[in-house]
Amino acid sequence: MADQGIHGEDDLVFRRVCALLDPLNHKGVRLTRDIDLVADLEIDSVSVLDVVMDVEDAYDISIPVNTISETKTLGELVDAIHAIKKSQG
Repeated sequence: MADQGIHGEDDLVFRRVCALLDPLNHKGVRLTRDIDLVADLEIDSVSVLDVVMDVEDAYDISIPVNTISETKTLGELVDAIHAIKKSQG
């Protein structure tokens, strides 16, 4: 099992992103770090951008477009948020 430390499922950023994704999780998929945002949750690109904007507002950060396009899984998004918070904070 993956490390459950700062990058685990007890991570506050992970839980907050899950809360933002929950209304879009129409299939009731269990949200884990390995979930593919588009394939597993069937979220379209507009909804992904809405979630990203909510994350940016929540954490007062700016996520670069190239980071968004390279992010496929929930875990990658959470890791990107941590990295950006660390570099901007």
